[in-house]
Amino acid sequence: MYSTKTATTSNQEFISSYMPVGINENITLKEVNVNRTQNDRDFLEIVFENENNQTATMTEWKNEKNMWIKTDEDLQRRDNQQFGRILQVIDAINGSHTDFEGSSFVEMINWVKAQLEVIKQDTKLRLKVTYDKNGYTQVSKNGIFVEPMTVAESQIKLWKSDLTERPVQADVEKPADPLAPTPEVESTPVTETIDTVTKAVSTGADDLPF
Repeated sequence: MYSTKTATTSNQEFISSYMPVGINENITLKEVNVNRTQNDRDFLEIVFENENNQTATMTEWKNEKNMWIKTDEDLQRRDNQQFGRILQVIDAINGSHTDFEGSSFVEMINWVKAQLEVIKQDTKLRLKVTYDKNGYTQVSKNGIFVEPMTVAESQIKLWKSDLTERPVQADVEKPADPLAPTPEVESTPVTETIDTVTKAVSTGADDLPF
């Protein structure tokens, strides 16, 4: 139903719930979750938040052998890199970490959750946020991506491989039959807030392969 009596006009700026792309400051740790998908895939989810309650998520999945990870050595190298990324978060908030050795991914992510739940979560951080290949915002996986605000000369850098502009998605081809239903396309909310570091428009959602 449409009526001139109920028509409305909004004059307020749309603020996305997702953190802008770029190097963000005064970020805090919001929550840490250990979850499992409907396909029984375990994953770690670390959520950061800025002063405007906008969030950015770091999601880690179990590494498995595939066309890029062929040997046990390749798999161990990926595990080492993954754990190094996660320890960045613990070290940035707590200044250090205790020793840990675990034989499974689930054991490791539960240890991480326990570590992050007991340390100071009000520590102010710098955090690098980028786009993934699907155009969703994410915590960058490249180099140093998080550090305490107390670091005078920031070690966080934007790399050439960091996507700071949203990838262009190809249009969905229309069906030949005009009466056929149009395929549903997942939409991503777009914020009009422009990051002062990258001048990139932020959008995003967690890219979780459920």
